[in-house]
Amino acid sequence: MDAKLLPLTLIIGLVLLEIPSCVCQYDQQYQACSQTLSQCGNISEIGYPFWGGNRNASCDYPGFELNCQNDVLRLNISSTVYRVHDINNMTQTLRVARDDLWDDTCPRIVTNTSLNFTIFNYSSTANDQNITLHYGCNINQTSTTISPYNFSCSVNGAISWNFILTRENSGLGNGITSAAVISVPVNQTAAWALAMPTTWTNLLQDALNNGFPIEWFANNDNCNLCA
Repeated sequence: MDAKLLPLTLIIGLVLLEIPSCVCQYDQQYQACSQTLSQCGNISEIGYPFWGGNRNASCDYPGFELNCQNDVLRLNISSTVYRVHDINNMTQTLRVARDDLWDDTCPRIVTNTSLNFTIFNYSSTANDQNITLHYGCNINQTSTTISPYNFSCSVNGAISWNFILTRENSGLGNGITSAAVISVPVNQTAAWALAMPTTWTNLLQDALNNGFPIEWFANNDNCNLCA
């Protein structure tokens, strides 16, 4: 063999030896990440882009880590924790409810509903409407008219005035201001019912617990090639 061809032959041989190793490594990673998360409550078949639990960090898609505690699936989006009711892989949507408003309309810390709009957005097909919860309202002596849509919270032993507003009902009342506001989507039918003075108190918590759908965006190109 020509001595000049020896280095080239050696290089080609080394490359051919390395290719199966690389393919094997990627194949093993795809096999590991093709496993679904363990069932949490009534939610199963949870796959990419979600991870956590039995799906390790090598399957990580930033912003999609799920945590399961006491059969409750939770997702942290922009420092707001949501309970996950269901996941639809076909439509890439999930229904979530704010964890801090679950069974309690008086959160310890009042923060507005937030999403990371690079990977999530409110569902474009949902029939939802925003309601606003006004906390720590100041009712002064000039407040001659007070909205009937009010509820109380106890903070450090002090009772605060709070109000719920929908698109259909009126404002807080004359001379009333709020210290903090939460805007949260609810089902359109629930929003209409919440605008009725005689029924809203019994429906508010159910509307918040029911949650709202959001869409997710993740690059699935590589996964589709392996399908």
